Amino acid sequence: MTWNLSAGFIPSAQKTATFLSAIALSVSAANANNLPPENPYLADSTYPITHVTSAQQGAIAVQGPEDKNRRLTDKEKEYIYTGPSHLIFSISGQYDNGKRVIWSSGSDRLIKQDYDTFEVIDTVMLREDEGWDEAWSEERMEKVASGWEPLRIYNALQEMLRFAEAGGIYPMMDADNNFYLGSTDGTIQVYGDSKPDDPSSTISLKHRYQIKAPVTGKVNGFNISYDGYITAVTDDGWMVAMSRDFKEQYQIKLEGAPQESYNKEDPLSGWVRNSFAMDPNGMTYVVSRDFLHGVKWTGKGWSQDAKDGAWIAPYSNTKGFGSGSTPSLMGFGQDDKLVVITDGDELMNLTLFWREAIPEDWKGLPGEDRRVAGKIAANMAREDLKKVQSEQSVAVYGYGAVIVNNQPPSLPFYAPDIFAPVFVGLLGNEEDYKPHGIQKFVWDTQTRTLNQQWVNNNISSPNSVPVIAAYNDMIYTGGVRDGEWTLEALDWNTGTEKFHWILGDNKYNTNFAPLAIDPQGRITYGTTWGRVRLNPAP
Repeated sequence: MTWNLSAGFIPSAQKTATFLSAIALSVSAANANNLPPENPYLADSTYPITHVTSAQQGAIAVQGPEDKNRRLTDKEKEYIYTGPSHLIFSISGQYDNGKRVIWSSGSDRLIKQDYDTFEVIDTVMLREDEGWDEAWSEERMEKVASGWEPLRIYNALQEMLRFAEAGGIYPMMDADNNFYLGSTDGTIQVYGDSKPDDPSSTISLKHRYQIKAPVTGKVNGFNISYDGYITAVTDDGWMVAMSRDFKEQYQIKLEGAPQESYNKEDPLSGWVRNSFAMDPNGMTYVVSRDFLHGVKWTGKGWSQDAKDGAWIAPYSNTKGFGSGSTPSLMGFGQDDKLVVITDGDELMNLTLFWREAIPEDWKGLPGEDRRVAGKIAANMAREDLKKVQSEQSVAVYGYGAVIVNNQPPSLPFYAPDIFAPVFVGLLGNEEDYKPHGIQKFVWDTQTRTLNQQWVNNNISSPNSVPVIAAYNDMIYTGGVRDGEWTLEALDWNTGTEKFHWILGDNKYNTNFAPLAIDPQGRITYGTTWGRVRLNPAP
């Protein structure tokens, strides 16, 4: 992505020439080589794909907001009803007229928003109208927030189950401003402008592609290779690559994938539950229920052969559901190159793997596969915590990695542990259920060790996916204070609180959505029933 960090975008004609200089101006010299190279096939924006780039780091070379602790006024909080479960969206590249649009899909509809006004340009219903309108959402908010507790929990569970009805949990926008959605039946829909290059035009379905046999399963996530092939993974463990005109398809089934599909009624049952990362050399990193896979895209097919650089490594999964994180890539200079996940233990561990050839002198960690470079408990530096879970991709910048705690401190006696995401998702602003803790670890390239750099146990981030602003070394996450949802801003290097904004009730609940920083440096994110953009007065 090419930025003039004080004034917005640099014209696209200067794109290649100015990219490196913009990065050099925007980040410290120590980390300048640890941001991933620009993928020219993704939309030229701050948020074309979930977790920002093909490397899925959640870090971007822009400046995020800086302020003091305060409550934002209603005028400083833009909110629009979108329908349920529009948690993840994509921001387009800049059109010839300087405009942008925002695309997202939820449980019942696809919407296209005007970037400047935040108003909906067009809506396409993806299923029969359920009567889900803004009045309905306000009624649902009230049913979750008040009343007899078991009934509130039941209502919260209903909202969480709408996630399973949402198509395209991990959508993508390409350099031509086409928006890609996957579906449970193995189809890919590509949407764009009904009038070419007119951002104000209605939505048009450009392609509907049925992934060909023998591939099975729900399309879990998208990425795009650095040579321009659309790539996807299914929950049954198939990697697929397609030319952008969909005339070519290449597929491979991941090593260790089951012969039969898992129970599709259970949202935690897929063998692959997350999206995946890609590097400029075609190496693709996918986490399945028990393994981290390094698969090679050759340009004309997939390889799981070690001679092509492919590999597979097990990770700990004592809880049984596998990792909840999309792999994040770490290291893009001359030093160590790693891939980062959280594992599947009750008290999860941050686990780092050697991304390329394992150093010849690497002796390995006791009891671990030799490809594991580092492993450390994400216990928020508290010996009393026996369970810590995070359903978020690890936020990575340079050789630092941040994890938030999404494990509620308690549950009602009648609620099984599998309901924990319901409590931190819809009820995470309540004192009994809000978790505490955000923790940063750093890989030391000299000693080849993984160590804690800081922990902040005053912050509660029940369900948000954090985002890192590399320009001003800040990390932002959705939080809770005194029953209200907040934006929390911390210093990336020290973990100290820089400021927080008080936002309000469940209307502003991040509910497992990632935060994004738009090209103007504003925070925007999806909520349970809508979308928020924080636009504070200067």
